[in-house]
Amino acid sequence: MNGLEIISTEKKKFSQFILGNARALIITFILFTVVVVMTTDIQQITISDISDIGLEFFFILFASYAMYIFCADGGTAAGLSTAVYKAAVARYNELKKQILEHSRYSRLNDFCTHYVTEDLKKARMNYLMVASVSYDEYLTKYSKLSKQELKDLPELTQLQKKAIAKANAVRMIKFTPVMLTTMRGKDTQSRFALRITPRMQRNFTFSAKLIKMSLVSLCVSLIALQVIIEPSWTVFAEVCLKLGMVIVNGFDGRNTGYNNITEVTVTYIDAQSDLLEQAIHFADNNPS
Repeated sequence: MNGLEIISTEKKKFSQFILGNARALIITFILFTVVVVMTTDIQQITISDISDIGLEFFFILFASYAMYIFCADGGTAAGLSTAVYKAAVARYNELKKQILEHSRYSRLNDFCTHYVTEDLKKARMNYLMVASVSYDEYLTKYSKLSKQELKDLPELTQLQKKAIAKANAVRMIKFTPVMLTTMRGKDTQSRFALRITPRMQRNFTFSAKLIKMSLVSLCVSLIALQVIIEPSWTVFAEVCLKLGMVIVNGFDGRNTGYNNITEVTVTYIDAQSDLLEQAIHFADNNPS
């Protein structure tokens, strides 16, 4: 092992030590802050003083969100180096290679059409089975009827009318070859495995985090501590209270970035791989 490898190994050990003990350190930090805060008189700044906390609010928000994003990038990098991610990518690339090398790509449109049709049938059957309505009967008699038209049919029970109305409300998912061969899927149907890409999920998480952080930053900036015992403790408690938010969001960001790769991205790639396997089976067993 050369010098660079030794340094890299030592850095990884130090990083793992810090991350492994981060929870205990944060808990200790919070408990210490609580003890100090309990020795002070906590007051809320009034609305008349709102202009005085504006700068502090934006500073806390900026620091917290910046810490969240930068640590999320670190978590993403850590997730990309995991064995579970690499294995998922290797499986996906191998299946994609089989699609391209064996001239199966031209059949992906047929597979997508077949998949969408079968998915629509299964989704509707989930409602129809409960009401004992066959799918063939549904297609020939009821699939194009409105709710009002269904209400006027005396041969149907209330349960059957509700089931058919729900089945009619089910729509086809959007599924194209591009969603199989790239990470650009944009479908939002809740029942489809490729409804949202990991990047879209990450952006949604970041946006939601910004909204939550804005509210928390506002509440934290409103807090002021009046001295009871000793001025130095008061100042320290107030700093710890506001600094704690920044630190906790840093670890939260790292977990978000790591989980986005090891859970969300891996699940998405596995779903793509499963569908690619189905596409290969479909192409081989249904010649054009």
